[in-house]
Amino acid sequence: MIPLVDTTFANWCELPTTLGTFRIYDAGNERVRIVCFGDLRAQGEQPLLRIHSSCIASELFGARDCDCADQLREAMTLIATRGSGIIFHLHQEGRGHGLSVKIRAVGKMQRENLDTVEAFESLGLQQDVRIYEDVVGLLKALGIGTVRLITNNPRKREFLEIAGIHVEMVSTRPILRADNHEYLKTKNAKLGHCLPLGDAGVNASEPILFYHSAQPWGELSNFSHHPVFLHARIWPSVEHYYQSQKFIGTLNEEAIRVAETPIQAKGRAEELGKTHLRVDWELVKEQVMLDALRAKFRQHPDLGRRLLGTGERALVEHTADDSYWGDGVDGIGKNRLGALLMQVRSELRETEQQGPYGLKGRGD
Repeated sequence: MIPLVDTTFANWCELPTTLGTFRIYDAGNERVRIVCFGDLRAQGEQPLLRIHSSCIASELFGARDCDCADQLREAMTLIATRGSGIIFHLHQEGRGHGLSVKIRAVGKMQRENLDTVEAFESLGLQQDVRIYEDVVGLLKALGIGTVRLITNNPRKREFLEIAGIHVEMVSTRPILRADNHEYLKTKNAKLGHCLPLGDAGVNASEPILFYHSAQPWGELSNFSHHPVFLHARIWPSVEHYYQSQKFIGTLNEEAIRVAETPIQAKGRAEELGKTHLRVDWELVKEQVMLDALRAKFRQHPDLGRRLLGTGERALVEHTADDSYWGDGVDGIGKNRLGALLMQVRSELRETEQQGPYGLKGRGD
């Protein structure tokens, strides 16, 4: 099947990335770039969409005092994981004021100890003058009237809905750093964003929700890039090991082990389908996952300490895509990945309480 975007925009080229191969399209408009993964029809009538304003500082030069590059990477990860989606990358630096104004505003923030809102106010500027008419026009050209919008900015949702596009918001989870924490707090407090800003003030009894490896608590994901050593071989991630064991003892096992990314490892296993699957898979798959998780958190001591640091909080893989390993979002999923992680946590705690010879400490 020809991808939906290909039928509308003829000029494109591939973007091979660590997440898989995206495509970038010429929309005939220098203000916007279209980047797509997979066939949008795979998401039914509600494809994933990211509307992303350019940020040269973080995306090109790696600046760490905002969350722009983080959000773009997270959106790409989510889209690649789900199998399809579209990104509109817009030339709208500085919340629509342009790069020169943005440099002046950030300079005032740094030299005068202002937050982003105060800096814009001191320059006599509106806080956000971005418009999304180009996005609306392109969505209509593609025949898309309903989207799942990857954002924490209600203003984007409102703009699309006024234009007649039905929107369901999919939140991003920022990567908090000392460089960007105050900036993100200001976005929530003064610009109306709804960013989840970590565990500050969270009740210790509340569950830890995780899913994407690029999000907070992403190290709990089997897609996180932490190699494990099992059966005299190195597996680039838990996902590589898990997917390969479906075809243990065959050439397919090694083909999956050497896949470039966890997503590609999963994709190769899915391409092989059930026709090549080991006959006892349903009986052994949880043990396979448990073996890999044990190796991951024991062979990476920093991860083990992080897992122990979750205390007694429930660990929940929070996703609508999986009701077996995850919670299915509606809460009726089995959350078997979370359960196995909590088992590993208990085992690590037991080991920690033992002395150097495997004996429990006597408290003296």
